[in-house]
Amino acid sequence: MPDYFLYLGSSGVNNWLALSESDEFPITARLTELLRQSLPSLTTYLRGIFSLVSIGVGSGEKERMLLEALVPRSTSTYYAVDISREMVDQALKRVADINVEKIGLVALLEDLALIRQYWSPPILLCLLGNNFGAHEPDWLLETVHAQLKGNDMFLFDCHLLPASRRSQARVYEQVQQMYRAPSNLRFNLAPLVRRGMEPDSGIFHADLVPVKTGSGTVYGIKRWLEITKDSVIHCGASQVFLKAGDTINRGVTYKCTRSQIADYLNRHGFQESAFYLSPDENYLLTLVRKQPHF
Repeated sequence: MPDYFLYLGSSGVNNWLALSESDEFPITARLTELLRQSLPSLTTYLRGIFSLVSIGVGSGEKERMLLEALVPRSTSTYYAVDISREMVDQALKRVADINVEKIGLVALLEDLALIRQYWSPPILLCLLGNNFGAHEPDWLLETVHAQLKGNDMFLFDCHLLPASRRSQARVYEQVQQMYRAPSNLRFNLAPLVRRGMEPDSGIFHADLVPVKTGSGTVYGIKRWLEITKDSVIHCGASQVFLKAGDTINRGVTYKCTRSQIADYLNRHGFQESAFYLSPDENYLLTLVRKQPHF
């Protein structure tokens, strides 16, 4: 079941906002705070007239913070991009009072080559809210690099994997705790519940698995739903029968160390202009641009 199913419709939006604001799933709040603390320094690297293009805007909270800091000096146009039309509408409404041209687009990161025809370079391309980890890093950076021009910049954040084995063990425990939390279970079951499954008919599982890459072994969070009761879900005029014991794969998200992120960027032709770490060094915000003549 693709991740974007979770965010569709008004119920998907409400479920995501409830999860992102929950103490049981603190990643969004920690990354938002990292951006807030980094803004005074970050804005010194963003000079000149450019457009802000943010993919996976969600509620648009972080984008408003950026626009408030940048519009007086540089930003000309804001492109709010998300797979959910409701999210796009909400993100644009959040900045209605800011004097900048606003354009909403319903699309995925996979549509970046298509989205490019709508923006006016140079741009600041944003992938915030830990969206970096939702994609295989080599593919993501290759995709972004192919669409950026020389003066464009790329801003992203992510939840890091600690370098030490002992700290990684703690992350494993934290991942298990977060993904097994009742709020996360409700969020992940919601697309099925909306289509007729009983709320207590499934269990959400997550496991950290090693993934070998060109930047060493990173860890993927393998996620799946286990059906615990025979169920029927309705998809339009069709029915899908699920039996107790069936599993629904939810794909993999990725966690890398700080040094692995730096290696990924170098291998794919990016150079860091600025980076910021949270005090516990578990969260990263980084601003990059293409290496000349790569």
